[in-house]
Amino acid sequence: MLKGIITLLFFQFIGGCIAKLFDLLVPGPVIGMVLLLVFLIIRKSSFPSLDNAVAIHLRYLPMLFIPAAMGIITQADIISKEFWAITVSLFVGTIVALAFCAKLMDYLTIRQENKK
Repeated sequence: MLKGIITLLFFQFIGGCIAKLFDLLVPGPVIGMVLLLVFLIIRKSSFPSLDNAVAIHLRYLPMLFIPAAMGIITQADIISKEFWAITVSLFVGTIVALAFCAKLMDYLTIRQENKK
C-alpha cells in the first residue's frame, strides 16, 4: 500500500510542479490526476498497492465535502444576491452535460455494435 500512496503523491507533486512552472490556472493535483490517468492507460492496468490506497481514500471521500458545505454556508449573502445566475448556470450546465453524455453513449454504443 505504501507504493500506492507514494505513486499518488508523486503524481500530485509532478502536477503541482507543472502548474507552478508554467503558471497555469489549473490546480496541480488536477494535472497530476490527468498524468496518473495517462500513466495507467499506457500501462494498461493498475497494481494492487495503488488499488488499496485508492480504496482507502475513496472510503473517506465524503469527509471532503464538509469544508465545501461550510464554505457555502459562510457565503450565504453572496449566494442570495447571485441566486438566479447560479440557478440558471447549474440548470444549463446540467442539461448540456446530460446531452453530451447521451450523445457520447449513443456514439459508443453504435461503435461497439459495428465492431461485432
